[in-house]
Amino acid sequence: MVDKKKIGYGNPPKHARWQKGQSGNPKGRPKSRSDLLKDAAAILSEPVRARTSDGRTVSLDGLEAAYLALCKKGLKGDVPALIKAIKIMMEVQPAVDDKLEKKRQQRAELIETFERLGLPTEALRNRPLDDS
Repeated sequence: MVDKKKIGYGNPPKHARWQKGQSGNPKGRPKSRSDLLKDAAAILSEPVRARTSDGRTVSLDGLEAAYLALCKKGLKGDVPALIKAIKIMMEVQPAVDDKLEKKRQQRAELIETFERLGLPTEALRNRPLDDS
């Protein structure tokens, strides 16, 4: 007796079908570019311990440590590293300036508020801005 089971497009033979529990894509979906960038950002934001020239140990963000290493490499004579460090500095400097200006503005508003309330402002005026 001839078996008249339907075999063809969309109906593979029984022996060629996926086994129960077997995935059709064993490697899974590849990571997207944005996932790779998020992973890289997470790695570079982790703290790194570094030793200063005077022997002290300091904690830096991974990105800061990478930039410091690039600068040191450039100062040792690696011209492409030096050029890259300078380009990064030129791109980042406007953001740093904006952040400093914002801190100055916040301090001025705080001093003004303290003066209106009759509170002393001398300690606030003498305090450095960059003590994050």
